[in-house]
Amino acid sequence: MGRMVRFDSVLLFLQLQAKMQGGESLKPERTDMFFRYQRGFVYQKGRNVKVWYGRIREDVRDPDSQIERRHRNIRLGTLDELPTKSAARKRLSELLKDSHPKTEMSFRDLAERWEKAEGSTIKATTLHHYKNALRAYVLPRFGDRKIAEINREDIQTFLAEKARNYSESTLRSMRVVLGLTLGWATNCGWLERNPCTRVKLPKRTGGRRVTRTVLTSEQVNAIAEKLKEPYATLVLFLAATGLRIGEALAIKWTDFRNNVLHVTRRIYDGDVDAVKSKRSERKLPIDPLLMERMEKLGKGEWAFRSRVGTPLNPGNALKRHVRPAAVKVGISLGGWHDFRHTLSTKLRRSGVHPKVVSDILGHKKVNLAMDVYDRTDVEDFVQPLTVVVNELFPSCSPDGAVAMNQH
Repeated sequence: MGRMVRFDSVLLFLQLQAKMQGGESLKPERTDMFFRYQRGFVYQKGRNVKVWYGRIREDVRDPDSQIERRHRNIRLGTLDELPTKSAARKRLSELLKDSHPKTEMSFRDLAERWEKAEGSTIKATTLHHYKNALRAYVLPRFGDRKIAEINREDIQTFLAEKARNYSESTLRSMRVVLGLTLGWATNCGWLERNPCTRVKLPKRTGGRRVTRTVLTSEQVNAIAEKLKEPYATLVLFLAATGLRIGEALAIKWTDFRNNVLHVTRRIYDGDVDAVKSKRSERKLPIDPLLMERMEKLGKGEWAFRSRVGTPLNPGNALKRHVRPAAVKVGISLGGWHDFRHTLSTKLRRSGVHPKVVSDILGHKKVNLAMDVYDRTDVEDFVQPLTVVVNELFPSCSPDGAVAMNQH
């Protein structure tokens, strides 16, 4: 480039001589033009309170990586904070020092792109959960914001506000989906760093607390006695095995082999899917008393099925049958999880090792001390589960309180 620059030596000498004769400085000139177009310029605004602003030309990258140059105004500080124009220029230079082209993309656009690109790599039920969190909580707040303008403070403040009305698990879902989408934007080169990094989950200050009821064997039987089939056996089955409701309703008769149940799937939002985690895949021995009762439900593809042969709807079953039955016998039932919680409590109170309890329930994690414990097997589950079944079934007719009517 330098080879193409040519100077008129005579003209340059005459200009230099004129400057020296006129007493002008020979220092290199810094024209306003240079500062204006290379670094931006500063100006004041405000009547009562004078404020310095900087106007710059900023490179903006669109989602297709095309660079466009735009003008932008930046608030630099008040006249008290920056008393001179030089101080304002210095502040502007500091802001521009580490500047890089920013991506002009809304968070809503990012979320749509992320779902299309990454959705197929995520488990269907998990993706459904993330999409619900985006739709209900995140997009109303950040949907129209430019992703380059979202910072860590914005996210931390958002979660702190939501903590007044939502549970810890819901707050965690918000943070996870924000971290995933913004992290993907970082990997794509649209953000320099993920603003969700190191964002802490606030302490929950409000939200709905779910009350779990630990039921006695008599209470479980009292509820079952008020129910028709298959709901009565379903209640007893949940109390005796601790399965999640989605796991229980996804059971097929082919999952039983020599009275051992192989738990491999669940029903979530009406869709059949793999179980929640690898640890949720487990084998559970089914006591002969419980197996005998289940067999009286009749054969079909699904163990707990409706009159048309499809798996029971958990919401309808709870609302229309199980919860009203509990009310009739004076029991406040929080939900299906109460039966799982009941088994967990019974086993722990009976002195069953926490590692065994964890594996029966298919928990994803146990504490470090329990992880050191030897791997459990089906034989480890027989004795504790048999004790629970023996408590449940002596006081409950194996034929059920009511004839096996499919409802």
